[in-house]
Amino acid sequence: MNLHDRDITRAAKKEGIIEGEQRKAIETAENFLKMNLLTHEQISQGTGLPLEQIKALAAKTSHITCT
Repeated sequence: MNLHDRDITRAAKKEGIIEGEQRKAIETAENFLKMNLLTHEQISQGTGLPLEQIKALAAKTSHITCT
């Protein structure tokens, strides 16, 4: 493996880690929304996700019914 290939591999790994962190933050926000204990602002602050994204998740989550 040459240096160029290593750089590509490192960049891909870093991108994968960032995507995984983003997915986890979204999952956490969805769980907080389902619990209905925190404000959207608190969830945004706690997860690091933008407030607008929390509001969009809230709209999506409100359509989910528990069985």
